[in-house]
Amino acid sequence: MRAILRFLFGLRLIFLFIALQSIAVVLIIRQNAFHRASYFNSSNAVAGKLYNNVANARYFFSLNTINDSLATENSRLRAQLSTKYVGQTSNWLVRDSSVLRVPRYTYTSAKVVNSTIGYRSNYLTLDKGSDAGIAPRMAVVSANGIVGIVKDVSANFSTVISVLNKNARISAKLKKSGTTGTIVWEGVNYRVASLIEIPIHVDVAVGDTVSTSQYSNIFPENIYIGKVKSIQKTEGSSTYQIKIKLGTDYQRLNFVDVIGDKIQAERDSLEGGLLYD
Repeated sequence: MRAILRFLFGLRLIFLFIALQSIAVVLIIRQNAFHRASYFNSSNAVAGKLYNNVANARYFFSLNTINDSLATENSRLRAQLSTKYVGQTSNWLVRDSSVLRVPRYTYTSAKVVNSTIGYRSNYLTLDKGSDAGIAPRMAVVSANGIVGIVKDVSANFSTVISVLNKNARISAKLKKSGTTGTIVWEGVNYRVASLIEIPIHVDVAVGDTVSTSQYSNIFPENIYIGKVKSIQKTEGSSTYQIKIKLGTDYQRLNFVDVIGDKIQAERDSLEGGLLYD
């Protein structure tokens, strides 16, 4: 303790000099308008930079919250958009013959917490489960197109069969002609799938849009899938070999929307009793 006191005592002249300099600066600023203005302008500039850096740091650490908010807002806007198609009864549940209609589909935003693309059967994991209203056989989409179908759920998580899965078969159509086919993934390129069952008499060209069809009992109609990348004819075949550039980039997938269909169970129950020969 005595050593510290002796050290500080030895610096007494330096402390006195700093104190006198500080008093002089304060007196100059108070008594001179020019110096006072310069001081406040300089201090404001320094403070402004400091506040800006603090704000940038806060923004960086709050990006997850901001992304969550944007995803939730996108889901809300998707739901509102679906309610504008009053003439399309497939998007509505008509309660009676009057004006009352309610949207058929619900949208819930979720974050992708795990995803694979390197296997024949690829899956995703979402951070929402049954507590958020997620259930098996719900459609999953992104801002850029379809993603997959919910397979299993727990209270707080759900797994999704990706389009990049050998078992996934999505009913699709060529938007230009309305001709329907099926999207399958052949396990090669995670950005490319095949559109099968399109007859060779159909007018199709590279760049044509492919979307979900009216026959899907999972996805709403007209959700974007991708664009025609290449077309081939095989001798003796009555259908094209069509490659599709998928709209969804599974390596950059962060947020998705899970779509619930309020009458899906009714359709599944009815069609489940059909016998095909």
